Amino acid sequence: MLSLFSNYSEIIKNSFCLKSKKSNFWLGVIIALLAAIFASTINVVGKTLVDPSYGFVEDAIHPLNLSILLGFIAGLFFTPFAKGKKSPTKFGVKAFFLVLMLGVTDVLAITTNFFGLHHTTAVNATILINTELLFTMIIAITVFRECVERKEILPLGMISIGAIVLPLIIDIFENGNFVSGFVFGDIMIILAAAFFALDISIARYVSTLVPATRISQISAFAGIPFALILVLIFQIPFEIPIEQIPSIIYMGVFVSGLSYFFFVIALKLIGAIRTVLIYSTTTVFGILFSGIFLGERITEINLFSVAVIIVGVYFLRKKFAKLES
Repeated sequence: MLSLFSNYSEIIKNSFCLKSKKSNFWLGVIIALLAAIFASTINVVGKTLVDPSYGFVEDAIHPLNLSILLGFIAGLFFTPFAKGKKSPTKFGVKAFFLVLMLGVTDVLAITTNFFGLHHTTAVNATILINTELLFTMIIAITVFRECVERKEILPLGMISIGAIVLPLIIDIFENGNFVSGFVFGDIMIILAAAFFALDISIARYVSTLVPATRISQISAFAGIPFALILVLIFQIPFEIPIEQIPSIIYMGVFVSGLSYFFFVIALKLIGAIRTVLIYSTTTVFGILFSGIFLGERITEINLFSVAVIIVGVYFLRKKFAKLES
């Protein structure tokens, strides 16, 4: 997923003295691939946490409980980097409110994504989450007044077809009606992508006002009270099966932390455009791992959808590199 890219850029700039040299090219490629591989496991591991029918655990963890734990782990991950940075009391009311909103959008995105993942397959979720790119573009156009050139319309259409139209049509066709559980799960994943895109857009703006390390730390912790309020409102038991703890720690450290950390290291080594292109293989790895570790069926339509998305990303690589770096 792309929702914390802009937050991590300041971490790298302040923590490393990396220079763009030819000798670092292949190191950057490897690091970008590792970022893609870690990020690609979010729906594979997530499926085993929220859907006990897969047989890995007896009891599923509620998505809201999962978002609380992931927020806590992510907050701890960022705390060492935020040490000595600008105090929250000096942010200003507007900036502090926006940082808190990041925590809310994070919780909404993660919770909605895992609700959807409970109903649909990890393969579908991996493809559908690419609609985040479209929502990010829409927000950039409507809010930040980004221009869309005529030559960019076709690749945007390709991403729309690959990430939305084909997966939904196939699920509707295979399940016989629009209100099937699978289709409901698909729609929830698309909604989660919209929240992730909103998260990116807020971070993009607020990073000009507040040190990014503080943004990441506070927004991670800020989402926890919001999630707890929802848990209390809906009277959701806070139950965490012991056997799921290793997977949750993996999600918090490797998916929420290291994958994005590696992404920005790659930005410094090989540049935004190459990094975005390599990171687009997240969908490929996600589908591959879903087939290997979950035994999910991978169809020709799934592969075609991914191919269409990647081609669309290739033609829009400069635009996405600008929005995400």
